[in-house]
Amino acid sequence: MINLNFNIANPWRTDKVWNTLWSKSGSITKNKAWEFNGYRTDRIINTEFHWSLKGDHAGARLVFGVFGYEIELEFYDTRHWDFEKNTWKCYK
Repeated sequence: MINLNFNIANPWRTDKVWNTLWSKSGSITKNKAWEFNGYRTDRIINTEFHWSLKGDHAGARLVFGVFGYEIELEFYDTRHWDFEKNTWKCYK
């Protein structure tokens, strides 16, 4: 798993804003999906990169934000990880 994150929050903002402006999603294949979201936050600058190959909803996520507005793009696996068997859980 790789997690990189850099952000600068607005220290003068007293109300911790986190509102979803839009959310779009869809399927790519049977077990793969995507999401594209927009948010209003209290961050002046935000960049995030997350990538994992195992674990629940493994995949990649990118977030970019400036002046309190952020966009998020995510590609992920819709299955859950079975840590005891070290494989994907299949619900059929």
